[in-house]
Amino acid sequence: MTMSQLVYSGKSSLIQDFVLKTEPIFLRTDAHELTCYVCKKGLQDGTSLTAKTLDSKNVMLCEKHFE
Repeated sequence: MTMSQLVYSGKSSLIQDFVLKTEPIFLRTDAHELTCYVCKKGLQDGTSLTAKTLDSKNVMLCEKHFE
């Protein structure tokens, strides 16, 4: 990334160019199809899903199993 700065003061001026070098960052991600933790029905089945925390773990539950 390159940035330029112009500083003007009275009769003098200063131009500076900043070049910031960064290493590329590689991100790892995981994606999973959303399904009910109990019955495994998903959005493709027309099922509504809601997130709930069970034993310090986030799970998705359908309207039948979310209570």
